[in-house]
Formats: sequence, structure tokens, C-alpha cells
Amino acid sequence: MKIKKRYIVLAVIVGVIAGGVYYIVHNLETIVKDAVTKYGSPITGTEVKLGGFHISPFNGDIKLSNLTIGNPKEYAQPYVISVKEVTAKVDVKSITKPIIVINRISVSEPQVTYELRNVSYNNISDLLKNIMGGSKPKAEETKKDSGKKVVVDLVNVNDGKVNIAASIAGKGAGAGIPLPDIKITDIGREKNKAQGTSLAETISIIIKKILSASYQAVVEKGLAGVKDAAVDGVKAVGEGAEGIAESTKGFFKKIF
Repeated sequence: MKIKKRYIVLAVIVGVIAGGVYYIVHNLETIVKDAVTKYGSPITGTEVKLGGFHISPFNGDIKLSNLTIGNPKEYAQPYVISVKEVTAKVDVKSITKPIIVINRISVSEPQVTYELRNVSYNNISDLLKNIMGGSKPKAEETKKDSGKKVVVDLVNVNDGKVNIAASIAGKGAGAGIPLPDIKITDIGREKNKAQGTSLAETISIIIKKILSASYQAVVEKGLAGVKDAAVDGVKAVGEGAEGIAESTKGFFKKIF
């Protein structure tokens, strides 16, 4: 009889643990899917895809694979940003709380494509405009997710590359330049307090930083064949690359 009771107690404990693991996995999975499918495409105005993800519920490790952000429809290249792997570390204890704490997000070897449509337009400028005036979640979604906020302590973007693509006056041009490493800290924190931001705003902050840094890298390199488009197109970037237009003009005066 005592043995049976032990088995019953053991079964209950295993059931509770299994239920807790399932709950954590389900919540983390929901966060990932929301970030990509619900908020990604409306924010950028282009197709956002996620190839796959893996979650370790016991330590909060998340690995995303083959994440792509599509180019605006006017451009020939398929993607603006392509990333083979993104890893994140989530504070498991915060999953059930109103503010989810993400200790770290690491974006490894992102490939950014800077494409010129003509001397006045480029894909990064257009995408930044989409993000700044992008779509907002539907009213019912906003109400449903009103309590879901996140804090991100650290975002690292490392070993990236900006690929240049252009077709101006019938002449194509191609080149690649390094993307400087990017570090973002304390997203959603105000004066060291965890105030939290929405998933949509968090995604916008990270994407804008990557795009703006990519644009700056192209401008500073002054690649041959992109002079006019870089000077004119940068004006459309707005707050995502504030102040670049004037520095661009001065830079090109020195090298041309």
C-alpha cells in the first residue's frame, strides 16, 4: 500500500513538472511566433519569415534560424536582412509576469542588402519609412496583448555584412562591406527600472538600428557608383539615420 502511495506521489510530481515545462515552452513559443508573424510583417510592410526555432525551457535559451525580412516590392533582391541564427536568453521566472525579461539577444552574421532603385530611392530608406509609419496591430490584438511587455538587457549584432546592389542607367554594380558591430542596452528600461515596451516597439528598435548602421556604413565607404543615390536617398531615412545627409555631402566632396 505504501509503495502504491509513493508511485502516486511520484506520478503527481512528474505531472506537475511536465505541466510546468509545457506551460513555459508554450509561452516562449507564443512569444516567438508573435514577434515574427503578428508584428514583423506589419512593422516592415514586407514579408518576414522564420525558418525554425528551438527552445530550452529549463534555462530559457531560444535559437531562431533562417530569419529573413523581405525587400519592398519595387526592388529586385529578395531580402533586406537575412540572418542564419539569432539566439536569446530569457529569464524563465519572468514568463508568467507582466514584464518578460530577456537577458540577451545575439544576432550573428546578418546579411544586409542595400539596393538602389534609381538615384533617388533605395530599399533601406523605404523600409525605414515603412517602420516609422508602419501598421499597428488590430484593436482586438492590442487589447489581448496589452499586458505583454518585454525588457531587453542587451542586444549584440556581430560579424555582419552589407551587400550593395544597384541597377542605375542600365549598369549594375555589386560590392560588400563589413557592418560594424552593434550593441543596444536596456530596451524597455527607464532609470534602471523595468518599465517594459511592447513586442512591436522592441522589434522596431532593433531593426531600425541595424538598417541605420548599414546605411551609415555604405555612406562612409563612399563606394564608386553610389554617390548620387547615397546623397539623395539618405534624405528619406528620417530619424532612423538623423544627421547623415549633411555628413554624406561633406564626405563625397572630399573623395570626388
